Amino acid sequence: MSHVVSNLLHLAGYPVSLVVIARWVPVVRERRWRWFAAHQVGVAAVVVGWLLRGRAGPVAVNGGWLVVAAVWYALGGRATGSRLTRA
Repeated sequence: MSHVVSNLLHLAGYPVSLVVIARWVPVVRERRWRWFAAHQVGVAAVVVGWLLRGRAGPVAVNGGWLVVAAVWYALGGRATGSRLTRA
């Protein structure tokens, strides 16, 4: 049963997170919080899916990305006017 739930979590989580990763820079720069939230939920689903299978490696990799993405988003944002005018 846990493999079925794991597969469903992966089936939902990977496509959502990968679509957002494909547009990651605009998501961070333009503060697209809905996209970011979808990404975090997708990656969290993937992590839980791997946890249910008892796979420490994929949990560490995807869990690490979950944290890195949150920090990256928190530190990102729109460029200020002074940065836009610099050559």
